Amino acid sequence: MPSFSNVNKFLTALAVFGILSLAHGTAKADTVTVSGNSDPNLQATINITSLTSGSITFSVTNVLVAGVTSSITGIGFELPGTITANTPGACAGSCGNFTATPTVTNSPGNVPQFNTAVLDFAVITGPSFAGGNPPGINQGQTATFTVTGNFTGLTQAQFLAGVFVRFQSVSDPAFPNVGSDVAHSPVPEPATMLLLGTGLVGIAAGLRKRLGRK
Repeated sequence: MPSFSNVNKFLTALAVFGILSLAHGTAKADTVTVSGNSDPNLQATINITSLTSGSITFSVTNVLVAGVTSSITGIGFELPGTITANTPGACAGSCGNFTATPTVTNSPGNVPQFNTAVLDFAVITGPSFAGGNPPGINQGQTATFTVTGNFTGLTQAQFLAGVFVRFQSVSDPAFPNVGSDVAHSPVPEPATMLLLGTGLVGIAAGLRKRLGRK
């Protein structure tokens, strides 16, 4: 039978391991990768490089996947509260059809495949989020946008949890009928991760007490 000392060391190591694993999950809180809701081969990486009360700067990469072609024609955000963004914004890098002054709208329209989503604003290439005009950000390209607005109190996690990406001009042998997709990938709130981490510590402490009474 293992000694109390060995069990104590094991439980402590388990708790520490759990917290380190959770910390790894929050290490890139400014980045998220989203995939097409019906075509996982469609992938986009969103990276927030700056967020203030008056502006947000983020890059969007259309991930290069072998055998797949697509173009990103819209990036929209569903956020808590009433948010107003300004147009036209700015774009740097390989912007494709997103010119130096892309369209930023506070009335993006509906989100295909996510009818309950209500976007606060979106960067689009066409008249609406659903009706973009390819090409946008083609595969292998990255576009960086700076959008101004009233973002007081919002966090990077909230932006990443509420991001939607519009893919068009989709060509994928595995999904020949897919014409467009919207990707949505929520990120865990740091407070939830903290509670889980402290819960592991509590479990370890409780087990130590029980073993100590035997």
